Parts: sequence; structure tokens; C-alpha cells
Amino acid sequence: MTITCTRTVLAFAILSLALTSQAATYYVSNSGNDTNNGTSQATAWQTIGRVNQISGSLQPGDKVLFQRGGLFRGKLTISSSGTAANKIEVGAYGSGDQPVISGSIAVANWTVQSGNIWRAPVSQAVKQVYVNGQLMEIARYPNTGWLRVDQGTTTTLTDAAITQPTGTWNGATAVIRTTQWSYDTAFVTAQNGSTLTHTSTGNNLGALSWGYFLRNKLSMLDAPNEWFYDGAAGYLYLQCPGNVNPNNLLVEAAVLDNAIYVSYQRQHIKISEIAMRHNTAASLRLAVSTNLEAMNCTITDTWQGIYSTGNGQNFHHNTIRRTYGTGVYLIDNNTQFNDNILEEIAMQPGLGEKDWGYIGFRCNGTGMIVQRNRLTDIGYIGMTVEQNSLVEQNVIKRAMRILNDGGGIALESADGMIIRDNIVMDLVGT
Repeated sequence: MTITCTRTVLAFAILSLALTSQAATYYVSNSGNDTNNGTSQATAWQTIGRVNQISGSLQPGDKVLFQRGGLFRGKLTISSSGTAANKIEVGAYGSGDQPVISGSIAVANWTVQSGNIWRAPVSQAVKQVYVNGQLMEIARYPNTGWLRVDQGTTTTLTDAAITQPTGTWNGATAVIRTTQWSYDTAFVTAQNGSTLTHTSTGNNLGALSWGYFLRNKLSMLDAPNEWFYDGAAGYLYLQCPGNVNPNNLLVEAAVLDNAIYVSYQRQHIKISEIAMRHNTAASLRLAVSTNLEAMNCTITDTWQGIYSTGNGQNFHHNTIRRTYGTGVYLIDNNTQFNDNILEEIAMQPGLGEKDWGYIGFRCNGTGMIVQRNRLTDIGYIGMTVEQNSLVEQNVIKRAMRILNDGGGIALESADGMIIRDNIVMDLVGT
């Protein structure tokens, strides 16, 4: 047998081998050091910031691995692209729980403000506060339940139950149930007796007795589990559960928008076995990216799980729990969303989208495939799909937990859509 090889083919084979051999693996560990080279477990880096320094120079086939059981605070930015044959990978190494990328900072140096209220310096804007992992409540009035609008317009509400002196509620935020399907948040600009003037909600309140409550003023902080952030002064105020000294607890403030951000028009990236939490926007954000795969990740206690604008993504076998806004929003084409679990999505009135939101899964592109997902306890609609989506073998339970006028699966601008073999059960709202 005679084997021949042209010079071009031989050169290509050598180039492919060289590219493969050049692929590097970088390790990140809580016990590492950013002065290390990062290329072995024994010489691991310590911080996300160090990884971001080489993010723009990652090569196809390179891997960034975080040690299991570790907690890494920061925002990981992926600024390079892989290839179809050699993806850039973000993953985990070692044994134990998935490594956590957190958008929160640990707050320390608490001093007494007055009574059971403490304060600590925080220079970054705070979106949510957690004490020993438990979500705290933005200071509000009343502490529980809802007030009722007697009469209102798009920019005012009158309630005879408002008996505080004029000006008391100036600067507060009003969370108002303005329709069957939404909560609006409006900034109170003036109070005159029992009438509040606020930034427009876009909905005329009339005399339909819509519910509302007020929040986000230091004067409202009067009960355990409440907090307030004064951005101008740079202080976080907190009354802890059980009125405990916060210096003896883990207090975390959510300050970063994303856990992992894939930069504009990057492609062929794989993310697996990573836990993400405590973000002020989407924990996983893709900016007009293509051919990304995210699998076996866990996203919890965050504003939104995944937000993607792009094409050809593959999200599968992920778990998303306790988001405040829509769990997953894909402004994609030709993306697959399969075998994922979404639980307790958008269940906190006033913490989700300002108008239309609180949805479990939402997509509005063409060629979308949505299969074998499990969605349980959703604030509003379970799934909203558009165009020619294929939606099959999904299970949706207890959607519309806190809003009405929706459904388990809602359709918009459908053209060639296929919906089959799904189970929708135990819807709560109308």
C-alpha cells in the first residue's frame, strides 16, 4: 500500500496539532494566589479579576476551571471565541459542590444607628440583601399586606388610610398592582394629605381599589428582616432577624449585574458545572453571542437566570431557582432550551419587571426548540413562545401564583408553531 500526502494537507495537519497542543487550562481556587501562573492546581489563581486579565487572549480549546466548594465574588467576562472543534470552556475541578460565582459582597464593620437598626459602609449600589442566605425585605409600609387605592390616575393615587403629615412619603417607591397581569413601581415625588403624586405607571388606576405598598425610605425601617440603602451617603441600614448583631452574621449585598458575561459576538463557548447567584440582572448574560452551550449549571437567588440575544445556543440540564424577574428570556433564533428545571420564579411582588414580566420562560425568535423542561411555582405565565417554536414534553405546575390573566403556555405572533405533549396543571390565577 502506498500512502501519499500533499504538502497542503500535511501543513494543515501540523497546524491543527499545534493549535490543539497550545490549549491551556487555568485553575482558580480560594487558596490560590494571583501571582501564580494559574496553569496547574498547585499554582492556581485566586480571583475572578485575575481571570478577566487574560479573558481577551483566551485561545480555542482553553479552559478556565474553578475549584469545587469555592466561593468566588465578582463578574467573569468572556471576551474571546473558540471554534466548533475547540470551544473555550468554563467549568469546575475537584470534588464537592459546584463552585459559586456570586454578585454579592460580604458587608462588615456594622455600627448601631439607633435601637436595633445597624449601618455599614457600602460604596456600590445595593439591589438585594441576604442574611445567612435568607432574602431580606426592602424597608416598607405597611410591614405586611397591602394598602388600597381609593381613587387614582396614571400619576396620582388617593387613599384615606394615608394619615401621615404631608411630605412623609416624598422620595418613597410605590409598588402598585395596576393591572391583572403586572406590578408597577413608581417614584413618589410629592405627598399632599392623603394624595401621592408619582412618576407615571402608564395605567389609569381609577376607583378599582388596586393594592399598593410603599418602600425604600429609612423611616420605614422598623421591623426585623428589613433594610435600606442610602446611595448618597454610602451606607446600608439593616435590622436583622431576631434583632441580632449583624457583625455575628453573614450579610451579603447584591451589587453586580452578571455572574458570567459573554461579550458581544463571541462564539463557541461552553459553561458547565457552575453555580451563580446574587446578581442584580441576569446571572448568565449573552450579548449577541452564537453557539454557546450552558449545561448542568445552578442559578439561584438572583434577579434573572439567563438573558440571551444571539443565535444557536444550547441550554440544557440547568437548574434555576428563586429569581425575582423572568427566569429565562431568550431573544434568540435557533436556540435549544431542553431538560431544565425552573422553580420559584418571580414570586416576590415588586421585585420583578416594572410592567410585563414575572414569566418562567420567554422566547421570541424563530427556530426555537423548547423540550422536556419542568417549571413549578411561577409568578405569572409559565412559558411565552413565539414564531415557529417547537414546544413539547414540558411540565408546568402552579403558574400564575401572584398575577392573573395569563396561562401555562402563552402564544404570541405564532407562525408554524408546534405545541404538543405538554402537561399544564394546577394554575392558580385566572
